[in-house]
Amino acid sequence: MKNKDLASFKKTEKKWRGYLLCGLLIIGLAAIWGEAAAEVKPQFGLEGYGGSNKLFILSPWVGVRFGLGSEVSFILRYNYHNFRYDYYGSDGLGGSVLKTMKADVSRTSGTLYFSKKGLSGYVNLSYLIGSDGYRGFLADSGLEYKFSDHIAGLWSVYSIREKSVLWHPEETVRWINTYSMRFGMKFWLVKNLAFNPNLYLMKNSEEVEGVSYSVGLVYSPNWWVAIHAYYFRYGETAFYVFRGNYFSCGLNFYF
Repeated sequence: MKNKDLASFKKTEKKWRGYLLCGLLIIGLAAIWGEAAAEVKPQFGLEGYGGSNKLFILSPWVGVRFGLGSEVSFILRYNYHNFRYDYYGSDGLGGSVLKTMKADVSRTSGTLYFSKKGLSGYVNLSYLIGSDGYRGFLADSGLEYKFSDHIAGLWSVYSIREKSVLWHPEETVRWINTYSMRFGMKFWLVKNLAFNPNLYLMKNSEEVEGVSYSVGLVYSPNWWVAIHAYYFRYGETAFYVFRGNYFSCGLNFYF
């Protein structure tokens, strides 16, 4: 009976943890509403990501930007992610068989964004919830500095604590912490069209390390719209089903 009570308590605690995060976001919005009410703008977009092992992620999103002045904004955003990929799992007879993993994940995030004299940056906190009891807590921040009208440097750090059910099906369920750092550049080839190479260094709590890179194009014909297309090469020191080549594209509107 005690074990059942403990399990019930933990389940209730996890639910309330999510409610608490949402509540804090709402309280934060209420606190800045008076100042931001003069400038409240919608944002939305659609992004897709796919590649090795028939991985495909479709991610529509919507958001609201609250202007806190000429240099600072707060953005509340909701992303829906539909996941699908192939993997080899147990056939129940001691062998393996090709299976398809399908999952849905919702991400609610709050981002503080600033921009001043060629330097821009952000700080983001997110809560994720999804299929099969998936949960995740994410924090990331980044900076972009324009050296000139044609060249900019980028740097960001990323950390996520998530349940293993999304990326390690049929394995023992556990929490995994992943840390990543990105170094990138932007080169404006012509007006409104930038070339963006990036290098990513990654490590997780299971002592897996990885180095990945991406190259892409970002086209912004107007300040409020961005179209991007990227090629990613993902690799790590351990054998992993997702090592390989990936492509992404997106159409996003930032009013």
